Amino acid sequence: MNKEMRIALLSDIHGNKEALESVLEDLEDKRIDKVLCLGDIVGYGADPSFCLRTIRERSDTILLGNHDYYCSIPQLPEEIASRLNPLALDAINMTREMLSEEEKRFLISLPLIWEQEDLMATHASFRDPKSWRYLLSGEEAKEDFDAYPFRIGFVGHTHIVTLFVQNTDCSVYQFRFKRLFLKKNLRFLLNVGSVGQPRDGDPRAAFVVYDTESYEAIVYRIAYDIEKAALKIKNAGLPLQLAERLKWGI
Repeated sequence: MNKEMRIALLSDIHGNKEALESVLEDLEDKRIDKVLCLGDIVGYGADPSFCLRTIRERSDTILLGNHDYYCSIPQLPEEIASRLNPLALDAINMTREMLSEEEKRFLISLPLIWEQEDLMATHASFRDPKSWRYLLSGEEAKEDFDAYPFRIGFVGHTHIVTLFVQNTDCSVYQFRFKRLFLKKNLRFLLNVGSVGQPRDGDPRAAFVVYDTESYEAIVYRIAYDIEKAALKIKNAGLPLQLAERLKWGI
């Protein structure tokens, strides 16, 4: 890489102003050269416009997430709507009403993949980015390793911090991680978790910082005012379950 840098990777903010502000405040204390947002800025939370405006101001690169896409098109096709759970569908329909036409045009224009030398990032899956596949197993991750020749890939979408490692014999192993050095002879696929709606049992906002010089990746968990974010969801008329799940990280 021509310029060694520290990259902050944020994903799945989901309209949670309080979580995003806490993460960005924490980043001020770190030497960050680039902020990369892996998508799903909107959806579920009560402050989609604020989060979108802030990410536009603070991120160097922004990728398209499935909620960004769903909330930007005039109407969901029936084949998509029928696959979504009722909570997600209600949140998408309400978020679409909150966003301006300019915000929707911006979201729908976002790229699906970012690539820089041996690094790549997308919201959900490299094999078929706009199918919004969930990578939950080593078998699913292997299909992503086979799809592109990246050495280190970053994804979000599942809201669960996860590490997939492909050995030299092409076998893939799955781990949880907090801090690690990404050895040059292996390939890695890192799920950076969720800023605004973690689902791994830890309600604190999650993000990852990757250092391209030391090959070190660190997961950070940041506490924020969950009660305030939950109350705003309730007051916005969004489904109450979306407020409650923030408290449990599920």
